[in-house]
Amino acid sequence: MRRWMIAPMFFAAAFGMASWTETPTARAQPKPAPPTEETIRTADGMKLKGLFHASNKPKGGKVSSAPVVLFLYPPGKDQGMTKGDWESLANALNAEGFHVFRFDWRFHGKSFDVDNPVGDNMNPGFWNNPYSGPANLKYIKGANSKPPKNIVKVGEVESRYFPAYVQDLAAVRMHLDQKSDQGELNSSTIYVVGAEDAAALGLFWIMTEWQRPGIHPILGGGLMYKVVPTNGINVDPEAGKDIAGAVWLSASRPNLASVNNQLLMAWVNRTPKLRDMNPKLFLYGAQDPPQKSASNFFFDDVLVANGNKQLQLKKLEQTFLREVPGTKLKGVGLLDPNLKPATSETIITYLKAVEKDRGNIVPKTRNYASPYYINLPAFGVNP
Repeated sequence: MRRWMIAPMFFAAAFGMASWTETPTARAQPKPAPPTEETIRTADGMKLKGLFHASNKPKGGKVSSAPVVLFLYPPGKDQGMTKGDWESLANALNAEGFHVFRFDWRFHGKSFDVDNPVGDNMNPGFWNNPYSGPANLKYIKGANSKPPKNIVKVGEVESRYFPAYVQDLAAVRMHLDQKSDQGELNSSTIYVVGAEDAAALGLFWIMTEWQRPGIHPILGGGLMYKVVPTNGINVDPEAGKDIAGAVWLSASRPNLASVNNQLLMAWVNRTPKLRDMNPKLFLYGAQDPPQKSASNFFFDDVLVANGNKQLQLKKLEQTFLREVPGTKLKGVGLLDPNLKPATSETIITYLKAVEKDRGNIVPKTRNYASPYYINLPAFGVNP
């Protein structure tokens, strides 16, 4: 693996590879095609809305070979896909051969329909399933309404619900796998770009991906895979191998009893491959000390990215902590096109560097036909 080192004005590649300056040159961009709106159904019956930005110049000239970048904004009041300049980043990534998928978390934007409120004994619904049902009942206003609520908006949801949003990421991953099986993208290479609290959610989700088989297992009686983790299931090939890298904009620590600092560190300790095999870039505004402190926490305390001889942890070669100079903007605000250098250029250069090291990864047939749950208590989460 090549080692990429961060310097104040450039990433310098070891082994004689080319460096790059942070002053982007003007490049002619092909006019992007408009994104297509798609619907994702979660295991507990939420109907999520997403946008797929297909690259018109995919890697290798084939849409089925091109990697996909997943955008994650932080869930919460007044948040949504339309907040911040995500679209310009999507267009720039498309021009470099990356597909892009973004979506609204449950209860946000257009993702407010509960498609299966109650269900039945064979397929419990939103309010009565054993995995997300307890959090849905506990932290959503009007949970005991008669008839059962089939529309929920984010203003009706308490903050302690936060870790349950990981159920949406499980559904989105299955949606990407289905698109990969149809030849629309390559889910063997998924990148993530997230902002603020989405870093903690993303870390949680990537950790669960290492506990799940990347290809649907053959189960007796034609049963479908239902929950992560499932005891006795062979998880080889692990789905976590498909997460090629992540970029976090102003990674923040959720101020919640259900997701505290110790739990974030425990997830990495439980899953060493999350640390070693999923490269990460942390970006923060140089003029905002709280951002720097939070990003340092993820880099130094959670990942121990510089290594620790006593803990027998090696320095991570492709994980970096980097300030965005001259700004106190945070989160999606760091995508402001007026920043120099543009954060989008930094993100693209990093992803291209990781992609070069990763090489060509062929798509796999995933065979997932129905969404699955994340069993929160199995990972130390009790919302």
